[in-house]
Amino acid sequence: MFEPGWSLPRLASLLLCVLACSVSLPRGLAQQSPAPDFQFTKVDDDLLSEANATDALYEKQGLVMHDPALQSYIDAVGKRVLGDRPVPEKVQFQFKALRDTMVNAFALPNGTVYITTGLLALLQNEAQLAGVLGHETAHVYDRHSYLENRSIRKKSLTLNILAIAGSWAPIGPGAAGAFGAAIYVGAEVSSIVLVATVYGYSREMEWMADSDGLKAMTAAGYDPHAMADAFALLDQDRTLEFEPYNTFYHDHPKLIARKQKAQDFANANTPAGAFTGSEKDYLAAVTPAITDNIANDIENRRARTAVARAARLAAAFPDEPRYQVLVADGYRALGARAPVPSQQDLTPDGEDLQRKEYFKMTEQEEQKKLLTKPEGRETLKANQAQSEKLFLAVIQSHPNYAAAYRDLGFLYQDEARYSDAAAQYHHYLDLVASTSLDHLRIEHRLAEVNKLEAAQAH
Repeated sequence: MFEPGWSLPRLASLLLCVLACSVSLPRGLAQQSPAPDFQFTKVDDDLLSEANATDALYEKQGLVMHDPALQSYIDAVGKRVLGDRPVPEKVQFQFKALRDTMVNAFALPNGTVYITTGLLALLQNEAQLAGVLGHETAHVYDRHSYLENRSIRKKSLTLNILAIAGSWAPIGPGAAGAFGAAIYVGAEVSSIVLVATVYGYSREMEWMADSDGLKAMTAAGYDPHAMADAFALLDQDRTLEFEPYNTFYHDHPKLIARKQKAQDFANANTPAGAFTGSEKDYLAAVTPAITDNIANDIENRRARTAVARAARLAAAFPDEPRYQVLVADGYRALGARAPVPSQQDLTPDGEDLQRKEYFKMTEQEEQKKLLTKPEGRETLKANQAQSEKLFLAVIQSHPNYAAAYRDLGFLYQDEARYSDAAAQYHHYLDLVASTSLDHLRIEHRLAEVNKLEAAQAH
């Protein structure tokens, strides 16, 4: 609860538990039924209206992905997890992918289950996705949002928390795709639901949803070991890149405890023939979400994550040039930042320092500071060399893949190699339709580098 003297970062970290919970994936489900004896009150109807308004605003802000193949896949997994269980009153289950680079998933009390592109890009197989959706639908079945909202209303809250909740903003240049965009948009609609996330669900509710999620996925034919694996992934993801805001689902001790409980359940209850699914099949199904997330990670100064996600796609589909180009784009975006964090970066003090600098400096200022040190300059050269190598490899194997020439031109322009940049832009323009908007953009780029080259010559 709120205490005088709490810092904004500490409060912000609590606010990140938006609208339901983070990804905390399993109680007894032979067939889980709606929470018994739940009677709607005016307070509950108000919360339901806010949930519906949140859905509408997510659509309006462009946060919901509308890729038909991706949507069909998520719907199929979600419906399989639901099975033939009765649907609770005033619930219509829907499963949607949210354009948000934060690794997260949550359910609204009206039955809308959101999974972010950040989480879709992290998971490894269909069974892990089933575990996430099983956990989130359990919150809906057990009416946790309503029960927690009733509890919150009885607690004493200061206006300070409300003010911070309403003013919280995501990382990045825009809402859609930005880190924490879902929280920012949710705050516009429902301060009550947002404030409820300061407290989060009770430990008992989370364990209940963990258990129900495990049993739901198992009843649907999925291997429950995948849920334990998902907890391990969340824990490992902490070592890739610091988060602009701390999130409780990356809390190491809690993840270890939940993983162990999921592992114990799976060891005792996995049926013969339980399905996991291959990583390649999963990646093929959710590629639209991953590629969208990679672009947004780059925009949100999360190039390390972008490189890692793109490298997974490139390894799974080595004959697809667009994934190799995405890896190259990631290295270009790294600039003077090392592709892998140092051990010092991963310590609490190191993460705190990165977080402070993240909010104090623009990306250009951060890069400028890194370049004041010899190791920063060497890292920049290494990242640019790796980026160029990848672009040239794509051009050699797929000489008609236009994007490789364009993005290599961007790299050469960054390096002030204006003549080389102009040559790549010319190649690109030769391969794309003159009526395209990007054609016009690159024409402007070409004119710019030609002027810069002339000035450089003088």
